Amino acid sequence: MPHSSNRRWIFTILLAVLFPAIAFHVSCVAALGPGSWGSGLEEKLPRLVPASSNPRALGYASQLRDPAAGANDKPSLPAGLTGMSGEVSRIDHLKPDRLNEQGLWVIQTYDGDHWPDRQHLYLWRQASDLRPREATQLEELDVPSDRIIDNPRFAKTGDGTVLVYGWWNSWALSPAGKLGRYVRSWLQPTLRPEYSVFVYDLKTKTHRYWGPGHTLVVSPDRTRGALLRSGALRLGYCSLHVWDFTTGAVETVLSLREADPGSGRSFDYHWSDDSQALFITGETGGFERRKPDRRAIRLIHLPGDPLIYEAP
Repeated sequence: MPHSSNRRWIFTILLAVLFPAIAFHVSCVAALGPGSWGSGLEEKLPRLVPASSNPRALGYASQLRDPAAGANDKPSLPAGLTGMSGEVSRIDHLKPDRLNEQGLWVIQTYDGDHWPDRQHLYLWRQASDLRPREATQLEELDVPSDRIIDNPRFAKTGDGTVLVYGWWNSWALSPAGKLGRYVRSWLQPTLRPEYSVFVYDLKTKTHRYWGPGHTLVVSPDRTRGALLRSGALRLGYCSLHVWDFTTGAVETVLSLREADPGSGRSFDYHWSDDSQALFITGETGGFERRKPDRRAIRLIHLPGDPLIYEAP
């Protein structure tokens, strides 16, 4: 049986090691936030090869565009839109989305001075010979008042059409607020990410948490989405993922840094016309978390292919 003095020594050593470690951890969370806690951020270095090594990849090279191209493009609002709550001008920078084959629109508005203030989310269906009365008013979706939504988009799953949208739950809180949310997030994982994705089922009219992520770009055929995952307050390093809406599978494409962290995203991504290739263009500060390597990028990712192709 261990002597009582030995037990005291063990307790003293544990206290000397654990207490400072816990105190340091709590102090970091209170001051800086939880870092990449719950963000889904991964470090994945791309296996780069020339696009000329794959004729299929090379065939997509002509569809690459400058990151700024199309940044301000959005569908014009449909004529005859009525029943809007708030001013139509308040959706100028909030891009509506349109599902052409169903004549269905999703439109986001806000009543406050800034886009996160008193948001509203609407569905609007254009009139047709089969649905002559459905365009006479908007259907407002029931969105929790404390939820700051962003970029709602239509997607096609195995069960039909849904809406996917981002939720911003900022970690820019007081030290006490950070610690309180951090403790609660151990039991409520949806509190961990600063940026999350939710799914709204058009049939059941219910919201479902999907996972961490932001800046979702949906493919033209609505079956895939590309999105970023980054730590709290976005510290300039993120990972790019492809979400297959039909199967639910998520593929990590690569990780990369902003060229000038803190000055905004220096790269962009978009889909090919046939939704079978993802393009990443612009400039990066490198692919590794702790090794800067600034360079211009013109990359092609074919979903399911482990290689990343560099376009000429």
